[in-house]
Order: sequence, then C-alpha cells, then structure tokens
Amino acid sequence: MPSVTKRASSYTFVSLKRHRLEGGSPVQPFRLLRHALIFLFDGSGRLELNGQPCPLEPESCWALAPGTWIKAELQPDRPLDAYVLEYDGSGPSVLPLCAAAKPRPGAPELPGRSVRIAAPSSVLTLLGGMLELGRSRTPSAFFRRQALLYELLHRVSLMPGEEENGAQEAVQRTIRYLETHYMEPIQVGELPRMASLTPSAYCRSFKKATGQSPTAYLTELRMRQAKELLRQPGRPTLRDIAASVGYADELYFSRLFKKTAGVSPSAFAGRSATRVAIVSHLFLQDHLLALGIKPVAAPAFPSVYRTPSGFPDYLQPQLEGTKPLNAETSILPRDVQSLSPDLIIKMDFGGNPTDGPWRGMPNTVCMDGFGGWQAYLESLGAMLGREAEAEAAVSRVQGIELAYRGQLASAAAAAGELAIVRVLPGDFRLFGADGHAFSDLFYRALGFCPHSRIRHGFYRSHAFEELLSMDPDSILVVWSDARELARLRAHPAWRELRAVREGRLHVPDSREWDPWGPSGREFAIYDCARYFSGMPRGAARVR
Repeated sequence: MPSVTKRASSYTFVSLKRHRLEGGSPVQPFRLLRHALIFLFDGSGRLELNGQPCPLEPESCWALAPGTWIKAELQPDRPLDAYVLEYDGSGPSVLPLCAAAKPRPGAPELPGRSVRIAAPSSVLTLLGGMLELGRSRTPSAFFRRQALLYELLHRVSLMPGEEENGAQEAVQRTIRYLETHYMEPIQVGELPRMASLTPSAYCRSFKKATGQSPTAYLTELRMRQAKELLRQPGRPTLRDIAASVGYADELYFSRLFKKTAGVSPSAFAGRSATRVAIVSHLFLQDHLLALGIKPVAAPAFPSVYRTPSGFPDYLQPQLEGTKPLNAETSILPRDVQSLSPDLIIKMDFGGNPTDGPWRGMPNTVCMDGFGGWQAYLESLGAMLGREAEAEAAVSRVQGIELAYRGQLASAAAAAGELAIVRVLPGDFRLFGADGHAFSDLFYRALGFCPHSRIRHGFYRSHAFEELLSMDPDSILVVWSDARELARLRAHPAWRELRAVREGRLHVPDSREWDPWGPSGREFAIYDCARYFSGMPRGAARVR
C-alpha cells in the first residue's frame, strides 16, 4: 500500500531586536532576509513595504515575508518603540492572506499583513522573555526560546479574529450612540475615534454590520424618526421636526427628506393619514412600518414575547401608541372598529375565521396568504400606494442578506449538511428545503446547506424518526418548547446523533427570530450572526 508522508511545519528563532528612536529620526531602507514579525507598541507615521504605502500605527503587528523592502517615516512628535523578530521555517501563514514577497520595490502586492495587537502586555511579556535569554546556546535556552516563539506565533495567529470581534463590539457601541443622540449635532468623523479604530477600519466594520456607511445610516435613522413625527396628529412644524432630528437648516432637511423618501415632508404627512388596523397571525405591522405606516392596531402574542404589549422587542419602539390585539384569542370586530380605522386588513387564522361579520364591513380587506415575506410587502405596497417604499425595503434587506452571507460563510461550511427543527408538545417538526421563512433565510439567503435527504417544502410534522435516519452533520433548533427540548436531550437516540455527540447542536434564543417581515428578518440575521460568532446578545439591534 502506498504511503503518504506529510511535511511537518517547523519554525526556528533567529533574532529579536528592540528599536527605540526619537520622533522624526531617519530610518534607512532595508530588506528582510527572513520571515519577520514587527511589533510596534508606540510611534506613528508612514510605512512603505515594497514601495506600497501603509499607515504606521501604535499597537500594531506586521507579519512580513522574506525579501520585503521596508522604508519608514516617523512622526516628529512621537518616539518609536518596536521589536523586530526574525525566524526561519515553513508552515501555515502566521496571518492569513499574507501574499508572496516581491524582490523589488514598487511591487503591486503587499508582502504581508498587519493586525492590531490584542493584549499588548502579554505580548510584551513573551518578547521580554525571549530577550532575557539573550544569545545563550544551552539546550534549555534553545527549547525555552522555541517555546516562546511558538506561543507568540499562536497569539499572533489569533489576533485577526480578536480584532474583528473587538471592532464589531466597538462599532455596536457607536451605533447605540447614534440611536440615542441622533437629535444632536453629530460629527461622523469622530465616530472612529470613539471606537478606537482607524477611519478605514471603522468604515469597513460599520458597513459589515449595517450594510451602510455611517453617514447613510445616520441619515436613515433621522429620516425614520422624522416620519414618525410627520404621522402624528397635530404634528409640529417642519422647522421643529428638523431640529428634533438633528438638522438646524429646515431647507436642507426638506431636500434630504425628499431625496430619501421620494416625496416632500408635507406630501408624506398628507398621505400618512390613513389609519390601518391589522387582524392577523403574522406581524404585518412590520411590513406596514417598512412602508412608512404605523398601524392603529396590530396582532400581539403576550405568551411568547416578554414585552407589556406582546410585540417583539425589535418592533416595540416603533409601535408606541398602537393597540395590541391578542392574536392568541378571538378578536372581535367591534373592538377593532372602535378605533375608527380607515382600513382593516384581515387574514384567516386559528380562532379568527374571516367569516360574515368581517366580510360585511366596508372598510375591511380580506388578505390571503403568500409564499414569502417579499410577496406580503409588495401586496401591501400596491394596496396602499407604497410600491416605491416596498421596493426600497426589499432592496435594503437583500443587501443585508448578501453582506451577512459572506460573514457567515465559515459557519455555514462548518455546519455541513444542516437540519432545522422545532420541538413542540406532541410534535417534532423538520423544516423543508424551501417554502418556509426559516428555510428561505438559512438555505437561500445565508448559504447554509440542507441535508441531501431534505427535499420537502414548508415543514413535516412528527419527523423525529426521519431525523434519526438521516443523522445530519448539524442541527439548528428554533422556536421550541423548553420542557419538550429538555425531555428530548435525555432521549438515548437523540444523544447518539452525530450533531449532538460532536457539538454541532445549535439552540439559540430564537424566540424573536421572525423572518416573515423586513425588521424581523434583519433582527434574525443580526442575532444569528452574533450567535455563530460567539458575541454577546446584549449588543442586539436592528435598523
């Protein structure tokens, strides 16, 4: 039988030097002969690698390839404190995406990559330990130096992920700042400083988190608040509305509003007078809000959601003043008509049939079900003359889906063939490959792969034996009953599933994941990304 020999990875310490220079001191160009890590703890300026300019920033680390030409210009007001570690060997790149070196200056590709140093004090301790060993040639010094080298390489290899998580958390802090201070004069250029990130790194992380630039996000936030004020009876003057959302210039506010909403503030206020009530098992209020309409009454599920209204947390702020209709009980026509709605949108659902009393009311439109959230939004947009708003909302959500599909690519790959299930008293549901909002979100939008034997649509009830027979790589449990799930965890057959044994059973808090509407879909995407990246849920938000 032929044998396969794998070449072992090996790195060997060569040298470590600490460089301290006064600000503005000249740095002669030099060429690396070996792999190198440059740790910059203090100092700033401009760095050139093979002729390509890069920012020189404190608490940064560069992993560079042999043959790299280095030139640096230091800021005159800040001294330099840097360590240069050289090593030989071959193996995986210390920092991913480290391109091959070019032998001459002016090459179009950078020969390395930089990352922000995570836990600088621990890195300094490792470097200090290596310096203390000096040039000792004893075996113990050699092995200790090698151990410190590998520990340092390990720390550096983890830094990109730590930097990404730290950047996302910092960006979330600035997003919360925008959401609570939008009514004040905000200098967008100050946000990177608040996040302790460079402007370019901040903008990249912000767009990854929201799908928008900081300026566009702030504008959308302000316009959304302005629309709420324009819908109010006895609304304030345009000058007062502009000031309350952060614009001192009423004319500038009006031009910006028309650019983003497609109509002037006055025209928007005139057409927002329609009073709409929703009687449905779906959160169609989510769709109406995306169209710029706050309903006077909307369905609520008080046993599911912990808010006083029974609306999900992500919709609660936008539905202040909307009457909750308990969709877990029978909703009486007279209770809805007492609110004097211009239009009632009625769907048929459990305990609330669309029968004679509803059909006999002239202000009621009976709405059938559709196959997806976009179809609901487009139908409501056509019904209410808001086709442009519906198109804009669909485009925005699709942009978010595309951005997070890339962010979740590694999680989707690690999941392998996935099964999505819901555990309920007396039922075990296996979601299909399509036909349900969850299937559409995870399999089509976010790029997860359904098990090859999942070919049905919507969901299949009483499918526990079917799940056991397919034994998927990963299992995602959503919208499930906690007691039933606890009983299931004790079931011997469940415990023998590969996903359970190998730690690929995912049970996020999905209570508010409702991908049937624009905001619910956005919330589900953001919270799903946080779950798979291990970030705390406390940063949850939705645009």
